[in-house]
Formats: sequence, structure tokens, C-alpha cells
Amino acid sequence: MSVIDWIVFVAFLAYVVGDGLRRSRGTKDLEGYFVGGRSIPWWAAGLSIMATQASAITVIGTTGQGHDGGMDFVQAYFGLPFAMVLLSIFMVPLYRRLPILTAYEYLERRFDARTRTLASLIFLVSRCLAFGIVIYAPSVVLSALLQIPIETTVIAIGVLTTGYTLFGGVNAVIWTDVKQMLVIVGGLLVVLVILLQRLLAELDWGGVLTALGAAGKLNALEVTPESSVLVPRLAIDEDGPRSFWEEKYNVWSGLIGGLFLHLAYFGCDQSQVQRILTNPTARESRMALLMSGFAKVPMQLGVLFIGVLLWLFYTVQPGPLLFDPSDRAAAQGNAEVAQLQEQHEALRQRRVAMVQQIGEQAGPGDVSPDLLRDYQAAVVEARALRERAAEALHGEAKVRDTNYVFPHFVLTHVPPVLLGLIIAAIFAAAMSSADSTLNSLTAATVVDFYRRWLKPRATEAQALLASRVVTLCWGAAATVAALSLRGGGSIVEWINKVGSFFYGSLLGVFALALLVPGAGPRAGFYGLLGGMTSVLLAHWTVRIEFLWYNVIGCLGVLATAGVLRLLGADRR
Repeated sequence: MSVIDWIVFVAFLAYVVGDGLRRSRGTKDLEGYFVGGRSIPWWAAGLSIMATQASAITVIGTTGQGHDGGMDFVQAYFGLPFAMVLLSIFMVPLYRRLPILTAYEYLERRFDARTRTLASLIFLVSRCLAFGIVIYAPSVVLSALLQIPIETTVIAIGVLTTGYTLFGGVNAVIWTDVKQMLVIVGGLLVVLVILLQRLLAELDWGGVLTALGAAGKLNALEVTPESSVLVPRLAIDEDGPRSFWEEKYNVWSGLIGGLFLHLAYFGCDQSQVQRILTNPTARESRMALLMSGFAKVPMQLGVLFIGVLLWLFYTVQPGPLLFDPSDRAAAQGNAEVAQLQEQHEALRQRRVAMVQQIGEQAGPGDVSPDLLRDYQAAVVEARALRERAAEALHGEAKVRDTNYVFPHFVLTHVPPVLLGLIIAAIFAAAMSSADSTLNSLTAATVVDFYRRWLKPRATEAQALLASRVVTLCWGAAATVAALSLRGGGSIVEWINKVGSFFYGSLLGVFALALLVPGAGPRAGFYGLLGGMTSVLLAHWTVRIEFLWYNVIGCLGVLATAGVLRLLGADRR
């Protein structure tokens, strides 16, 4: 990075953090600290909801997901708009007519204190497991971009996020998220424009889409396993055939599993329920949810498209065999990897010729079957070369550089000033996800445990002081956890997998409370336990992808409650 890039980067961070703290002055009680005095405009809450999701997980992980797997991941979000409509109809009125600070207070009113405490504990555990990943994963990439130790980036994200969240509460979080969201979108648009300029200099627009379609990258609508509405799967697929339940992303897993996931995340996860509680009226809460719900799918589609364009870019332009800087450093002097790199470059040149021939055709149906078969075989061969390089370095044929594709392009092809802006966007994205998690963890800890069990008669001043101490503790714990993490793979999948173990059960107990008026305290408490147990059993005994865990957990809660009802073991 040049000096001007560092100036842009530091100036942005200073402005965002400073303005967040300035807006949070006057926070004197828990209403102000956790729900912003219920005075946040709907558009700010909506942008904050989007920023929490459109974090470094989106900027880094989803672009890498698009590069490796194509557009299929967007199907995980097909249930999101439906989820937001249902939440606006059922959950928003429920939360807004009660004087609550956390979602789990409602469960005590509906069932009992045990159910509330267990649900809050499940939330805390799920968020704890994800919190370290939220800080660690982007820190690894930022350390490579900024060429500083990973410990420095972890501590910087942890300290800055904890600082403004500790003093400002949800006010600082939301107004900081608004600015971060604008910079994230701006940075992604800059990368999209640069990519299209480079690619359209080599191919026309029809050639770009045809080449991507022939490689199976435009797989945004898969209805059944081993098939796609847009293009067929590659003729050569080393993964082999998969069953319906093992298909990670298709229309049905997205519409059904994704619906349950998003109902639970936005309706039962404290980090998102807090946004519903910050607006002045229920109408504004609905507008915030609907804004984020209907904008998220097009945005996710755009981010994945940047990823598939990156894949095509490194087909027509020279690029590394592996994108992870540590892998490239380890490959220095490795004769086997050097030979694979030469093969990779020779194969790339063959693919360039094929892409140009494909681009000259009118459409996918006009491509010669022999050319299509050779091109698909070259795509698979390129993937195999990367896996062989990973095996030579790590002992297993698993490429672990998904999260480095986007940063490598940014670092090598984005001009100064814009580079500083995009790196600031990645850093901001990391903080926008961490601050929401931190504030919600504090809210659940203080409201559901400290004020409910440890010190029920605490004054507002005592509770506010406890909130700041708890924020500091959670921030420190997450930073320490992030320093101890190691691993690879797509960040966005990490987060969704972790959440899917818990979210279905949380959704199930809220569904039980709303839809089964006769369900009593035992149904709520033991239903939650039954839901969590059903997910674990499915994970250990059945080959099934993680989106379906949300369905299993919810149905497990309802089934357990039904059994208790039949046995006469549950009464209101």
C-alpha cells in the first residue's frame, strides 16, 4: 500500500469511530444503551441490518464462494424475502407491544424463566462460537493486504469495535454501520467496474456470459440434484452424484431451509431483534426488515457475480496457482509446485483460446460440442492442479484460499486511493459484524442473567455500568479466541453452519409460543432441548447439508412438545 492509501484507510476509520461515539452521547440507561431510546430511523436500522450481514463475510467470503462454486450460493437466500414478510406480520407486533429489551424476555412471559434462560443461553453459545470467526477470518486477509502480523489486525479490530460499542451502545453500532454499509457498497462497485473494463477488453458481453455459462458458473437456479435450470453441471465432476439432502445449495434448500434459517436469525437472534426494537413505531420496524430483506438477494447476487467474474479474469489473465500468500511463500523452492504452476499457465493459455472461440459464438446452444467438452475438461483440470498443489503443501487435496481471491485482485489490480478505500471497506465490514454481535451478547448477558438472576434490583446506573464491563469482557474474550483460531474455507459458510446448529431450535420455541396456545412451560423448556438433540442426532447419523438443520431443529421442538402433550405431561 502507498502512503496515500494508508491516509485514506486511517482517515476513514478515525471518522467512523469518532462519529459513532459522538452520536452516542447522552446514553444514560439500558433503553438508550441497548435499543437507542427507540428513536432510530427505519432506514438507518435497515442499513445496519444489511451491514451486519454484508460484512467481511460478504466482501471476502461470498466473492471467494462465487469464484470457486459459481452462483449457486445465492439460492440460500431465496427464502429471505418470505421470512421478512412473515416476521413483519407476526413477530414485529409481538415485540413492539411489550416493554422488552431482549427477544427472550417474551419467552418468560409466555412459558417460564427456565425457558427464557435456556433460549438466551443457546443464543450466547451460538454467538460465542461465531464471534471469534467474525474477527479472525477477515483479520487473516487484512494482515496479508496490509503486510502486518495477523495478531495486529485481530487486536485492531477487537479494540476499535469494543471501544465504540462499550461507550456508545447500539446508537454507536447502528450509525457506524450506516457509514460502513455505504463504503462496502462503494468498494464492491469499484471492483465490479474494474473487472468489467478488463474483461470487456478481451470479450464482448455475450462472450463473457457464454464463457461463464459453459463453465457451469451461472448455476443460480438448481431445482434437482445434478441439474441446473441455466446450464448443465460439468461433464466431469470429481464429487460424484449427490442425493437431494446432500446437495448443499438448490432452490428447495434455499426456499425451505433458507426460510427457516432467516426466520430464526432475524426473528429470534438478539443481534437482529435489537434492530426491530430501536425504531419509534412498529411500522418503521417493518420497513427496516422489508428494506433489508428485499435488497439482500440482489446484493448477494451481485457479489457472487463479482466472484465468477474474478474466476473468468484469472482465466484470460495470468494469476497464481494458489492465492493464499502463505501458500505462495511456502511454494518457493518447491519443485513439484513450480512444475504445477508451469502446467497451470500452459493450461490457462489453452483456456484463453477456448474462451475466445466460445465468445465468438452467438450463444451456448451454438458452441461446438467438442469445444464445450474440451473447455469443461480444462476447467476441471485447472481445479485438479490447484488441489495437487495444496496436497503438495499441506498433505491434503483441499484448496484453502477461497478468502484470498478477492484481496489478491484488489492488491494487484486496483489503483492507489481506491485501494485504500476498498481495504477500509473490508476493515469496516469486519467491524460492522463484530459490533452487532458484541452489543447483542452484552444485552442478553445483562438483561437475561445479571438483572434477572444475579441482581434483580440493580439501578439503571448499576446496570449500565455492568453493561460496559460485560462489553469489555466479551470483546476481550472474542479477541483472544480469534488469536487462537486457525483454519481455511469460506467464511460465509463457516458462519451459516455454526448458526444452523442452533437457530432452528430457537425458531421452534417461538413458533410453539405463537402457534400453540395450549403449550405450557414444560413444552417450551423440553421442546428446546428436544430441538437441539434432534439437530445433533441428524448431524451425527445422517448425510445432510447444514441448511436443513434449521428445519430439523424447529420440527424437533414442535414434535417434543407434541409428545409431552399426548402424555399429559404439559399443562399451562
